[in-house]
Amino acid sequence: MRRHKPLTEKIRVTLDLSPEFYGHLEALEERTGAESKAQLLREALRLYSYVVDRALDGAQFFSRNKTGEEENIVFLGAIPASN
Repeated sequence: MRRHKPLTEKIRVTLDLSPEFYGHLEALEERTGAESKAQLLREALRLYSYVVDRALDGAQFFSRNKTGEEENIVFLGAIPASN
């Protein structure tokens, strides 16, 4: 996995979120123990970047539950649609 350089310069971004989406963001921040919503979004972007890179290399993703059953995970939008 590639490592990202620490940010030395910051750029402020403003997002318009629905109350429902903001509620999900707050809940996920609490569930994960993220220091801030910005940190949560940075981690989410790193994960999504990894998924896209791996998907473009042909990887497939699976989830295995406690009983060992596997389920294919599809990340919508992770791979650009082919023409």
